[in-house]
Amino acid sequence: MPPTTKFLLLLLLPVATAAATFALGHGTGTGTAVCVPRERDALLAFKRGVTHDPSGRLASWRRGSDCCRWRGVRCSNRTGHVLQLRLGNSYSYFDQEFYTGRITSLDGQISPSLFSLEHLEHLDLACNFPYICSNCGHVPKLWGSLKNLRYLNLPCTSR
Repeated sequence: MPPTTKFLLLLLLPVATAAATFALGHGTGTGTAVCVPRERDALLAFKRGVTHDPSGRLASWRRGSDCCRWRGVRCSNRTGHVLQLRLGNSYSYFDQEFYTGRITSLDGQISPSLFSLEHLEHLDLACNFPYICSNCGHVPKLWGSLKNLRYLNLPCTSR
């Protein structure tokens, strides 16, 4: 092997190692770790509070299945803890029918079970639950219990 090839391989080795470490630590639920049972139960309690799911976003959320493989859920490939919940809509509730021809928002009650997802880093519920927010400038104290949360996008009710 020529010396330049060896040198390039030595340069790429740390990059490949870092990429593999990141992929194993944070993923999309395709690793070897499976969902933590109490976190799956918390997500199922959230689903029970949803009374309207016209686009079927929660259809894959079934008892006995790995919640890390559910639509909108991302877990740590290493620990199986739920890290992300991505259920946001592109349009506000009031603009959905105009732009898409139908209402696609989740509706119902936001279950307090979400606050037990202590490893949650990313929570996107944008443009869902249109009548939940009576005072959109007020964030309930329970949201503060999510100590690892880095991204929060709550329901929007105005245009």
